[in-house]
Amino acid sequence: MSGYIGNIPVPQATQTRQSFTATASQTTFNTAGYTAGFVDVYMNGIHLVDGTDFTATNGSDVVLTTGAAAGDVIDVVMYTAVA
Repeated sequence: MSGYIGNIPVPQATQTRQSFTATASQTTFNTAGYTAGFVDVYMNGIHLVDGTDFTATNGSDVVLTTGAAAGDVIDVVMYTAVA
């Protein structure tokens, strides 16, 4: 079989990634902007739980529940739906 039958698939979402290196006891990380509920946060590669390990509700700041250690890497993945 060759070719594709049907509608051409389009991305369902786009993503933007930002990385931060924490200072001692840092809790707030200012992002480029996100939609609440469409963000994933990782600390040193470990996925954090929204509402338990962090909050992200105002569209710009990600706030950790417990301060990060100096040198911890915080990765924030922000999703935007495509119409």
